[in-house]
Amino acid sequence: MARVQCNLFSYSLGHGVDIEVTLPSFTPCNMEGEHTHKLPGRFPVLYLLHGHGNDYAVWHRYTSVDRYAEEQRIAVVTFSVGNVPYDNAPGGNHFYDFLEKELPEFVENYFPISDKPEERYIAGLSMGGYGALLHGLENPDRYSAIGAFSPAVFSKEQIEDRAKSRGIQLRDLYAVTEKSVAGGKTPDLFLCVGDKDFLYEPVTQYHHFLETVWQGGRLRYDDMPGYEHEFAIWDIEIQNFLNWIARDDVFKKLGPNKV
Repeated sequence: MARVQCNLFSYSLGHGVDIEVTLPSFTPCNMEGEHTHKLPGRFPVLYLLHGHGNDYAVWHRYTSVDRYAEEQRIAVVTFSVGNVPYDNAPGGNHFYDFLEKELPEFVENYFPISDKPEERYIAGLSMGGYGALLHGLENPDRYSAIGAFSPAVFSKEQIEDRAKSRGIQLRDLYAVTEKSVAGGKTPDLFLCVGDKDFLYEPVTQYHHFLETVWQGGRLRYDDMPGYEHEFAIWDIEIQNFLNWIARDDVFKKLGPNKV
């Protein structure tokens, strides 16, 4: 695989931001046949979001997502937001705008990455799971599927409590979901949580809510026994998500890349 780490100046944020782009590539295990770096098309892409207290590199450090991306022939883009929950924040930290416009604009022009909505996916863990739900549900025309791993999803009352006690500003994902469903189009949604996770109750409540309102896209829920809020579950579930998403791109038709 090819891993490209870079820092770009963001016009949305007014400062530099670290990103990493993982691209499938020629490997020692596919030495037979023609040797070439020519591509049959642009790679489908997963925008992968980190959690609170993490950065762009955490998925690469603690999971095998790069190997899974190589095997599935899909690009992965990670980036750092600090502890801003993927929304526009005071002080010019317009991370909502950055993710929705500027980051895709950059990677789709600088790298062989598809700009087709049906070949674009978004996923994340914890705070990043919240961000994936927020962006995927509010922009269903941009994403084919959402992966929310142990997401920080709370009721309106729980959000108000956290805003008072911890200064955390979150949006009501129940309202965001209802608006998305009412709009008549929802991406596929993959939701998971471990039954020992401190977020287990909020996530299961959100899942029950989804079962009553969900329309359109496929819905999958994994209730994982024995797991806490930890990378052990997220490493399993990111692989399951990549296997589960619906794809019809040229790289999927080539079959899995053996690494």
